[in-house]
Amino acid sequence: MGKKKNKNKVSGAVKTAAKTEKKLANKLKKELANLGEEDIAKVIAEIEKEEARRAAATEKTLPGPPSARAYASLTPHPTNNELIMFGGEYHNGQKTEVYNELLFYNPVNNTWKKVKAPGAPPPRSAHQAVATPANKGELWVFGGEFTSPSETQFYHYKDLWCFSLADKKWEKVSAPHGPSARSGHRMAPVGRRLVVFGGYADDGREARYFDDLHCFCLDSRTWTKLQPAGRGPSARSACIMLPVGADGLIVYGGFSRVREGRTERTHTHTDMFRLAARPGPGGPGGPGGHVGVTWRSTGSGAAPGPRAGQAAAVNTHSGRAYVFGGVTDVEETEEELKGEMSDELLMIDLETAKWHNVTLRTEQQSSQSPAQPEKVVSEDKQEEEVTVVTDEVFTMKLGGTALPTSTTPSPSADGVVCGRRGGPSARMSAMMCVQRSTLYLYGGVLERDEKQFYLSDMYSLDLHKLNEWKTIIAQPPLPDWLGSDSETGDTGSDSSSDDSEDSDDD
Repeated sequence: MGKKKNKNKVSGAVKTAAKTEKKLANKLKKELANLGEEDIAKVIAEIEKEEARRAAATEKTLPGPPSARAYASLTPHPTNNELIMFGGEYHNGQKTEVYNELLFYNPVNNTWKKVKAPGAPPPRSAHQAVATPANKGELWVFGGEFTSPSETQFYHYKDLWCFSLADKKWEKVSAPHGPSARSGHRMAPVGRRLVVFGGYADDGREARYFDDLHCFCLDSRTWTKLQPAGRGPSARSACIMLPVGADGLIVYGGFSRVREGRTERTHTHTDMFRLAARPGPGGPGGPGGHVGVTWRSTGSGAAPGPRAGQAAAVNTHSGRAYVFGGVTDVEETEEELKGEMSDELLMIDLETAKWHNVTLRTEQQSSQSPAQPEKVVSEDKQEEEVTVVTDEVFTMKLGGTALPTSTTPSPSADGVVCGRRGGPSARMSAMMCVQRSTLYLYGGVLERDEKQFYLSDMYSLDLHKLNEWKTIIAQPPLPDWLGSDSETGDTGSDSSSDDSEDSDDD
């Protein structure tokens, strides 16, 4: 009879790995002590515990607009004419601040209020949020990341939260078999489900990008990992993901790093895919809620070139989505990249997956371009037709004379960055949503001379009229940059792709 194996015996390789981990942990503790920072996991646990002690919700009208930020979520309220902003971060070159503020904007009286509710999630950025009208309104938040002030520590979340808009109370939803910890992912509502795709995580030694697809059933509160047929999008973060009807999705672009031997290069994706879902046994609302899904390549029209950190929003009533901004990496030398930013507004017809370049009426009147535009009916069917340029030459304009494909704005003498014709300036990782056929855009990041400035301006655009951008909050003069001039944020790479832990993508 052979010897009984010792199940608890540990191999030499495992022991070596454990010793290495211990050394790294001890080294990190010393570094954190020198910086005056605590271990990030301990900080998060303490914050969550403190938030759970809150007895009742409080509301406070803010004296002014929120602070500058990027990588937050801006979500249309499902029942009221309001916008919901949650989380986000701010970085001044020296220190990072991450928020868990829950803010409500009323566009009728132009006021902001802050709600502090029991059991709130810890601060995070590069997360995802979806609002649904069920149970008098719910806001669902998944994932994201927390960054220490010195940016020496990053923590990725895999938690799911539900905020009751009626009861003003947070709930941490415990459901097994969900996605792994990540940020820079995308989440979209498909019927009575939340679908999560992609994202990014960094353990300090390796950055991993995901191509997995997960589905959370709002009725049964269970996660299911989907296994679509067909060739779908490769692993990436900060892509655009848009719901199509009650059973489909469109995924476009995104950012990832690709390892080639011992070297690593950045890659901004320009492909587009449609996920078609079909009910399985029992239908999507039936027992088990099984669904079959298939990927297929799609997309046509004036699609943007390689660009990351674009903001996207859906107008569910018209079947159209809008995409703004983003950044393109331009190689200056073999080792240096420069980020060139966009201020272009594009529209996607979700049914046909066709891109259109939007021209506002005020810009159309001043345009001297000889290009023959395609006529597209505006969101208001009774309105006159609006001109939308759809030639294959990708321009950086909303109308008028053609401009370079991307441009990084420079501040005026007083440090104020202004967009052309009164609209938002070029930027990446802004927050954007559509509420009652009005497009709203807030903040984001402006990259200039290897510095990243977080913005606090806000704009709206009436999608029925498409006349001109309205400035709700003007951008004040840019603050002083406190980082070194030689400091880089990988320009359009991780920062632009909501992988803010590497800075970004929003």
